[in-house]
Amino acid sequence: MNVIDPNQVKQCKGNPRCRPYFHQPGATRKMSKLLYKEENRNCKVVERLMDMDVPIKRTTFRRKCPAKMSKIAITVHPGEDYHVLRQDSDGIWSHKDGGNPVKRFDADGQDILDPKTANRDYRPRSFLNYKDFCGYYCVPRDVDHPINLSRSRPS
Repeated sequence: MNVIDPNQVKQCKGNPRCRPYFHQPGATRKMSKLLYKEENRNCKVVERLMDMDVPIKRTTFRRKCPAKMSKIAITVHPGEDYHVLRQDSDGIWSHKDGGNPVKRFDADGQDILDPKTANRDYRPRSFLNYKDFCGYYCVPRDVDHPINLSRSRPS
């Protein structure tokens, strides 16, 4: 979403272990702290928080997003974590977990053709199982945010 929080950047200055570029949904309205509570790590809350940052519009797998918008999918491991995937121009979906490189494959190592049917259960290599599929959404590629100072590193 290209949202950078300058306060995180400032807090991390001089600390090579700090990772300041991981924007959390709702941060542009200072609401991301809702995700600290396990009961809020669900589709309804994540969707609402994301919509506070950028206007998201629910769509379907088959429908194309308007120009200057990307299609994303949101999944949730209830009470634990959320995950966002993006459809690339070739139709394959990609995702990124934390500071790891972007991936275009699911938990089975298969290309992600549809996030809803892809294997999102990463156990036993991890404890995460993004079993709740929240939906498909169209989101703008570039939005000016009140917390943005730079667009040099996307979140």
